[in-house]
Amino acid sequence: MRFRPLLIALLATVCAAGLAQVPQDLASPQHYRAFRSSSADPTGKNGDARGIAPGATLTIADVKGNGRITHFWCTIAAPDPDHLRQLVLRMTWDDAKTPAVECPIGDFFAQGPGKYVEFSSAPVSVGGQMALNCYWPMPFRKHAVITVTNESPKQVDAFYYNIDYRLDDRAQRDLAYFHTQYRNYFPAPAGIPLTICESKGRGHFVGTIVTVMANSNGWWGEGDDNFYVDGSKTPAISGTGSEDYFCGAWDFGHTFQTPFFGVTYYDNAAFGGEKRGIQNTVYRWHIQDPVPFTKSLLFTLEHGRGGWDEQRTPYRNHYTTVGLYYVDHAEGDGPAIRPYAERVPKLIGD
Repeated sequence: MRFRPLLIALLATVCAAGLAQVPQDLASPQHYRAFRSSSADPTGKNGDARGIAPGATLTIADVKGNGRITHFWCTIAAPDPDHLRQLVLRMTWDDAKTPAVECPIGDFFAQGPGKYVEFSSAPVSVGGQMALNCYWPMPFRKHAVITVTNESPKQVDAFYYNIDYRLDDRAQRDLAYFHTQYRNYFPAPAGIPLTICESKGRGHFVGTIVTVMANSNGWWGEGDDNFYVDGSKTPAISGTGSEDYFCGAWDFGHTFQTPFFGVTYYDNAAFGGEKRGIQNTVYRWHIQDPVPFTKSLLFTLEHGRGGWDEQRTPYRNHYTTVGLYYVDHAEGDGPAIRPYAERVPKLIGD
């Protein structure tokens, strides 16, 4: 009987994880038709790959109607070892002038250093081998376009994809569009925290991916997370440090994964701990705890030695960030993506 409390806690954890990934209405009648946009060989043979020439853009979905993207799978064969940084993913909803998603494909799938790392979470997973999967629901009212642009000087030999979507029989009410904001801070700005997401409208924030390259010794994870909601002067939500925001503790110690948070890349062991030159990629999904806003949202992350001071000695660290959120307008409202050469961090002082 002494193990009963532990068993109850374990069952509660398993059930919570299961409910996060299995919708409660799965047994109910579904009022939509299911479709797929795929790289499948139209002749029925096995030539299912698509090449992407240097500088070219491949349209992988062009869907008209009222519906949503439900699953996005792709895998890539390319000679350039940095193709996860060089391929830019864009998603445009309802003929907006600017894409709501504009992000290197590696960062979108939490592969920040441009290296494939297998992991499993509720909305995003990378399976064996080099299989990129996304289950974020992405609704649209009349049109969805998804493209991949090759910014490498080399050809992408094979881009395979399956994009599952549905067209709804009923009009969608209070639709919120899926967005990302991708930013590079090389290095982090002096005196001010990092902006992860800044948006106007009505919506809710659902996720964060951060990749760090340390230019100085010392742990990078002391900076607090601060959410300013609807123009508030003080944060509505403020945390105790970056490693705590990403739901780890004590320098993480190694890679790990859960449905809602984890560390996909951790090379500290090779560099002796909290040392210059390390790279970390971390994710946090606000699936059970989205942050709603009715007018605006500003989400920032401190990055200094003590978090709040926004300074390092002798050099501030490099950050790449991705904020994920839903908002009531289709137009992208994040900064324009930089050219590939400006998206690759290089150690300062070498």
